[in-house]
Amino acid sequence: MLAFGSELVLDSHFREHLEHHIPVQIYFRGIHEGIGRITGYNRFFVEIEGTLYNRKSYSFISRPGY
Repeated sequence: MLAFGSELVLDSHFREHLEHHIPVQIYFRGIHEGIGRITGYNRFFVEIEGTLYNRKSYSFISRPGY
């Protein structure tokens, strides 16, 4: 399990958060965009509660216990 505040980078990070319903914070160029739970992902995008985010454009930070 990633520590609180760790960045999700690998597919295994996204899978773990999806399977365990762990929330993530979404950042675009260092600016907070939102927080939610991953509902799907592939090598290009992460779906968070119905919205797709490009994995190269956004950063995803682990927020267990939020």
